[in-house]
Amino acid sequence: MNPPTTPAEVDLRRLRTLYRALGDETRLRVIGLLAEVGPLPVTELSTRVGLSQPLISWHLRILRLAGLIDTERQGRTSICRLRPAAFEELHEIESRLVAGTVGMTRSVDAPGTVPDVR
Repeated sequence: MNPPTTPAEVDLRRLRTLYRALGDETRLRVIGLLAEVGPLPVTELSTRVGLSQPLISWHLRILRLAGLIDTERQGRTSICRLRPAAFEELHEIESRLVAGTVGMTRSVDAPGTVPDVR
């Protein structure tokens, strides 16, 4: 996969990553718990969500890779917390997209010309 080259491509890929991470009911439940209660150990998240430790860890990995949560080791325990900056970023990118300021349009080539291939 080619790395994004324009700000619009960067924004679209970031949105896709965030939407994919948030596109699961279990992960949304985790986000809601962390927002409501604050940082929680993985074991408590597992209990509250009703999933096994390996399964909740899999969901947390997706959220962490998307930058939506942070995990911190405290002894043998991992503590999870929301990254509010990621949600601010999501809102900003969505706002640019909806406002039409992401820069999605390309300049239209003149009829009969061959587009520049790079």
